[in-house]
Amino acid sequence: MKQTEREHESVEKAVTGAGQAGPDKREEGGAARPQSWRQYIEQAEAAEKQAEREAARARAARTKKEKRSAAALKQRAKGALDSARTALSGAKEALDGAKEALDGAKAAMIRAGAAGKRVRRGAAQGRPAREQAAPAAQVPAVIPEGRSRAQAPAKLGRVGRAAARVRSVVDRHPVSPLLYVTLLAVVIGISCFNGSYIRAYAMNVNGQEVGVVSSPDEKDAIVSNIESRASDILGEQFDYDADISITPVYVAPDELSDTTQIEDTLFNDVGALVTAYGMRVDGQELGYAPTKDDLYQLLDEVAQPYLTPDTIRYQFVEDVEVYPIELPSNTQYDVESIRTTLGQLRVEQSTYVVKKGDTFNAIAYSLDMWPNELSVLNPDVIVDKLWVDQELVIQQAVPFLSVENTTEETYEQEIPSPVEYIETAELYIGDSKVKEQGEDGLERVNAHVTYVNGVEQGREILATETLKEPTMTYAYTGTTPRPVTASNGYFIWPVRGTITSNFGGRNLWGSYDFHLGLDIACRTGTAIKAADGGTVIKSGWSGSYGKLVAIRHDNGYVTYYAHNSELLVSVGQKVYQGQIIARSGATGNVSGPHCHFEVRINGTSVNPRNYLR
Repeated sequence: MKQTEREHESVEKAVTGAGQAGPDKREEGGAARPQSWRQYIEQAEAAEKQAEREAARARAARTKKEKRSAAALKQRAKGALDSARTALSGAKEALDGAKEALDGAKAAMIRAGAAGKRVRRGAAQGRPAREQAAPAAQVPAVIPEGRSRAQAPAKLGRVGRAAARVRSVVDRHPVSPLLYVTLLAVVIGISCFNGSYIRAYAMNVNGQEVGVVSSPDEKDAIVSNIESRASDILGEQFDYDADISITPVYVAPDELSDTTQIEDTLFNDVGALVTAYGMRVDGQELGYAPTKDDLYQLLDEVAQPYLTPDTIRYQFVEDVEVYPIELPSNTQYDVESIRTTLGQLRVEQSTYVVKKGDTFNAIAYSLDMWPNELSVLNPDVIVDKLWVDQELVIQQAVPFLSVENTTEETYEQEIPSPVEYIETAELYIGDSKVKEQGEDGLERVNAHVTYVNGVEQGREILATETLKEPTMTYAYTGTTPRPVTASNGYFIWPVRGTITSNFGGRNLWGSYDFHLGLDIACRTGTAIKAADGGTVIKSGWSGSYGKLVAIRHDNGYVTYYAHNSELLVSVGQKVYQGQIIARSGATGNVSGPHCHFEVRINGTSVNPRNYLR
């Protein structure tokens, strides 16, 4: 994922830094410039935050409404409870009085019945009427066993007082059926209330209710957990000094708050953790910054050198991620270390695929390397035996972040002249010769061009406009089969051996000398082969070259083979590639047996390594 791809609205800033070259072509066309990935991300995050705020407001409104409803319910329940308690107190008082009155009346009735029975027994036994008419209070039979007679008058006095109180209560609280119905309703209501509500505590922090807990111990546990969590994060003692109070309330059991939720809410308000932003590149953590803008600024600095006035967008080849993270509030940020890392170069191993005409030295020089450096990286490769599509390991320094930059470019280019071929037997198959050269055309091209670290990777043609039509080119193409002695267009090594002297300047016997070819050491009598097919133009003694063979090839190139001990071809003879033309030796100006191989183009000697395969 390449999270940092941006539609480049911030290109104007980059263009200003790059030189402010020319008007914006896209603005001329009336099309709006694409936004940068940074503005796109910020707008998306702003929209997301706005949606979160709206949702938070809605939740707050619902919570407030629910709290108001709950508070009103609690208030009404409390009022009903107080009224029930008042009614219950009065009812209890009336019941106590009624009970005392009933107990007194019952006792009086029992005594009266006992007295009547004694009177009837006395009459039957002939006792005096005075005894029969004695007050019920003086009848010994109503005094409980075990009590003295002296206690009877006191007991009867208490009964009288109880009866008086009963009459007083009845006078003040007339008993009616409605009273019993009311008392029953009150008792039922109290029972239902006790079954539906429990005693709890509303927890307030800095004057704001945060929830309802079942006991003060739960409040203490919440505070203790907050202090412990903050201390672990900050690495130092933390005291939660908020103003906390609890108020007794009656609530339904399911209205008790989740203590974990209360703890998390209060902990977030503590500020022990803050939201920071981190950066990863291909999964590697680079560091943190207090804001995401700090990290985006670093990425812009990396991309800046590769942006041009034509840039429409860019991205990083690596997977770059800027993400939010919760960190301790006392974290020390080191943005400079991230900048240093992003500015570094990292070396990656890559391969080079050998193409037709490549030589080992030419590959090394093209990569700005010495041949021995390339040889160290490829110890198993035989320098003189490369083949097409062979892979060589090379080193290539690349930035820590590679910038893929896409530009919109309008330019003019030639339209190649189309070729119409005419067959002829005068040319070999595969050869061609122009009969009539046409003219190239011209077109205007609008394209999207993609670069990585400033190196073109590809282009997408959007539109073309022909400014000048091309004209036809007429050429001959050969139909005659190519003879074995015809040139193939490339050179093979004439002999295998150690290179004792390369092409170029050298010190020979204490004096500077420019060597025109390659000296390939080999034993006397070793077969020397023609590097390519052609015609022998020299075969004999040639001064310091000793015994020399020279061959002219079909493309005009000439190859020399010097210091031979024996010549096997003659002037004018046609030879094929790989044919043995001489035997190596040490004739001419030499220090030992070897083959001097030389390539000349238009009479000028060139480095044979650039043409050997």
